[in-house]
Amino acid sequence: MSVPAHLRRNRILLEWISVRQPAAEVYWKGQPLGSWEKIEARWRITGQRIRFSFRPQDRQKVAWISSIQSCSGGIRILLKEHHRQVVPDELEIRWGDADQDRVREPSDLWPCTRRWIRSEMPGCVVLSAERRSDRARTLSRRFLRVHVRDRGDDRLIMVAGADAPAELEGSMLTQGLLWFDWLRRRKRLPEPATLFLLAPGGRANVLYHRSRFLNEERVRSVIWEYEDPSDQPWQPRLASAPPAPEEHRDFKWPILGPFRWSAPLARVLDLAPQWIRRHPRFQEYDSLRILGLEFARVLGVHRDRICFGVGAQETELSEENFENLRALVNQILFFRRPDSPDSHHPCYRLQSERWLECLILEDVPRLFPELVPEAVYSQIPVYLGKEPGRVDILGADREGTLVVMELKVSENPDLPLQCLDYWGRVTDHNLRGDFERRGYFAGIRLNRRKPKIYLVSPVFSFHDSTERVLRYLESDLEVWKIAINEDWRNGVRILARSRVKCGELP
Repeated sequence: MSVPAHLRRNRILLEWISVRQPAAEVYWKGQPLGSWEKIEARWRITGQRIRFSFRPQDRQKVAWISSIQSCSGGIRILLKEHHRQVVPDELEIRWGDADQDRVREPSDLWPCTRRWIRSEMPGCVVLSAERRSDRARTLSRRFLRVHVRDRGDDRLIMVAGADAPAELEGSMLTQGLLWFDWLRRRKRLPEPATLFLLAPGGRANVLYHRSRFLNEERVRSVIWEYEDPSDQPWQPRLASAPPAPEEHRDFKWPILGPFRWSAPLARVLDLAPQWIRRHPRFQEYDSLRILGLEFARVLGVHRDRICFGVGAQETELSEENFENLRALVNQILFFRRPDSPDSHHPCYRLQSERWLECLILEDVPRLFPELVPEAVYSQIPVYLGKEPGRVDILGADREGTLVVMELKVSENPDLPLQCLDYWGRVTDHNLRGDFERRGYFAGIRLNRRKPKIYLVSPVFSFHDSTERVLRYLESDLEVWKIAINEDWRNGVRILARSRVKCGELP
C-alpha cells in the first residue's frame, strides 16, 4: 500500500532535522528539553499514521503525530497519545543562529528594524522575527514582531509600517499585550520583559496615551517613532507625551442648548415624532436619527438647512424632493425593527452600535439605576491633543463619579483598550473641569475620582481575549463587564454584571 503524500513529507522533514539540525533546541509543552539529538527521537509509519517516540529527561514518551506545522524559526509537532485526546500536545523544534534564519516572513520592515536593533541593542540575540497572522492567538500580520534577548533581558519589538491605516495604531498595543501574554503562558518569556512599539512619525500619540495605564509590574512599554524609510534612512526617536488639548485652539464642544428651531426642521420631525431623535454635533449641525441611524443633518446658524441620506448619500432638502425624504423615513421604519423582513438590508444592518446606544439611553433608569438619568450623554467628544474621540455613553453615578461606557455588538479584541483610551481622555477633561464649564452634568457635583469603566456587549460577543488584556492594566481601575441579551433589538436586558480585577495574573 502506497504511503500518503503528507506522511512522506513529514518523514522527510524529520529525517532532515536529524541530519542537518541535530543541535536544534527542543521544547515540550513550553519547557526546554535540550537538543534534538539529546531527546533521541524515533519515528515509524504505521498504517495511516506516524508513531513518534522521544526521551524527555529519563523516560520514553510514545505518541502519534497529529500534524507538523511551521512556526517561528522551526517547526511544531502536534502529538496525541490516544485517539480520544482532543487537544494535542506540542513539541517545538527551533534552529538557526543567524538573524536572517530566524525570520519566518521577511518584509520590507525587517532590514530597517534589524539595523535599528543592532545599533540600539548591540550584541543581542534575535530569537524570532515574523510578520504573519495567527488567528488562534488574535495576532495580525499588519505588524512585524521581533523577540530579542539582550544581556539576559527579553524585549519584544512590534513595528507598524508607514502605510498602516490609522485604526491599526489603536490596536497595536492590544496586539503587543496578546503576544506578550501568549509567550508568557508558554513559559517562553522570563519576566519582566519590555515591549517596544515602533510607529510611523507623528502617529504615536494614541499608543503613548494608552501605555500610561499599563501595570509596570506586569509589563513595561517604550514607544518609539520613525520616519518613512522610503524617503531617508531610519532615525527612530523616543515618542514624547502628546500636548494637553486647548479649547478653541484644538477642539470645541457641542452646544447643549437651547435647541434652535425652524419650520423646515419641525416639518421633518413631524414625519415620525415618536422615533426621530435630535443629537447636537458641535456647532455646525445637529444629527437626526431613527434608532441610532442618521438619516439627516440640520445645518446653518438658524438650523433652517437640511441634508438627508444614509451613509455617503447626501441631498439638500427642498420642496421638490421632500417626498423622497418621507420615503426614506418610511423605509427606515419598515426595515429597522427587530422583526425586520430583511436583516441584510442596510437600514437594518448599519450603525448597530448606535441602535444599541439608543435603546440604552431610552431605558437608563431600569438598566443602570446607579446613574443619574438626566445626566447621561451619548457620543461626547474627548480629545488627545488635536485628535478627537467619542465616548459611546458618558454618565455620572449618584456620588458624582463619572462612568465611561463602551458598546460593542460583535467580538472586538480592542474593546478594553479603546475604552481605556477614552477613559483617560475623560479623566483629563474632568480634572480640568471642562465638563462643568461647558454645561454638562448640571446640578451634579462631579468628584475627581477615577471614572468607572463599563464594557457592554451581548453575552456571547465578548472577545475571548478581553480579560487577558485587562490583566496588564493598572490594578486600581474599576472595570465592569456588562453582558446583555443576544436579541437586544427586542429590548435590552442585563444578564450579568461582573467586576474584572485588573492587574492580576492567574
